[in-house]
Amino acid sequence: MTKPPVLRIAAVQLLLVSVASAVLHLSGKPVTALSVFIGGALCALPSAYFGRRAFRDSGARAAPRVVGNFYRAETGKFILTMAGFAAVFATVKPINAAALFISYALCVIVQWILVARMVR
Repeated sequence: MTKPPVLRIAAVQLLLVSVASAVLHLSGKPVTALSVFIGGALCALPSAYFGRRAFRDSGARAAPRVVGNFYRAETGKFILTMAGFAAVFATVKPINAAALFISYALCVIVQWILVARMVR
């Protein structure tokens, strides 16, 4: 069994967010561009961490380790996401909160779509 392409999905998310940020920056909206990039990164980077951590082991003999890896990976992803949002709101000034949350949400939707397409 091959490992799920979680890191590829995170790379696609970062690429899409980078392009959107570049377009916004070139159109004269640097604060919105930065907010969009940070929102996408807050989605993609913890997901990449999850993928690296959760899919370390495979096989029937490793089943207990796989379950433990999934719990630790999901906990780590949650902590990284919450700490990321806290750090951004504490340190990045000015920030466009709407752009940050919208890009985060769109990144999650892109993740769902890519996973659904790859599962088929």
